[in-house]
Amino acid sequence: MIPARIDIDGRRTALDGARRRRIYLFRHGAVDYIDSDGNVVSDPDVVDLNDRGRAQAAAMQTLFANVLVDKAICSGLPRTRQTAGIVLGDREITLETNAELEEIRPLKGEAAGDYDIIADVAFAHWRATQPGARFLGGERYADFYNRISAALEALLADDSWHNLAAFAHGGTNAAILGWVTGLGLSAFGLLDQATCCLNVIDFDVDPSGRMLRKTIRAMNVTADDPAKGDRHAGDMEMMARWMMKTRSAASST
Repeated sequence: MIPARIDIDGRRTALDGARRRRIYLFRHGAVDYIDSDGNVVSDPDVVDLNDRGRAQAAAMQTLFANVLVDKAICSGLPRTRQTAGIVLGDREITLETNAELEEIRPLKGEAAGDYDIIADVAFAHWRATQPGARFLGGERYADFYNRISAALEALLADDSWHNLAAFAHGGTNAAILGWVTGLGLSAFGLLDQATCCLNVIDFDVDPSGRMLRKTIRAMNVTADDPAKGDRHAGDMEMMARWMMKTRSAASST
């Protein structure tokens, strides 16, 4: 078998001569979205990595140490910036910010928090295909998907990179994977993204920049738990379970 040609700088050429570009798509490490009373934090945009998240990123740094990248971006939110800083280590590369890659936005303020824990939290992503479905009362899944799709298309139109490391979010990654696979909004429920996971996606383009092929080489790879032996549910379901547990404890005191 004759493999695709790989140059010393990590540039790939497919067997038919197409330019093969690659995105290393990460989700940020673990954070705490629930406070001690079992409520969703008032502003999830400002949470930092917790101890587990930092350990996950350190393990991913080791796994990713010998991979060549020529561009790195994050959504700009602290959890993606912190994950990128650990994973990229001492590489001499500028971490750029693309706010269009921010996570799907929940409703904030006094109106937030009146949720059905099962339908609105645990299995919210499975309703993404329903007309007008929103995430925790905030951004519509369809609008979010369009936002992320447009951001991805803009990245692919930028010819300045060949191997891109992108540090984003579970919902953002699901939208990107939905675009790549053609699953669309169904990807939110179907495709799990563990904290600090890595996805590897190749895009083959002809000399004019026309997309020929899209291929997922790896998906939801985690350095700390590769066999997912400790992952038995998605994050939203785990969040709902924690909310139920802490609220039950609070009501019994």
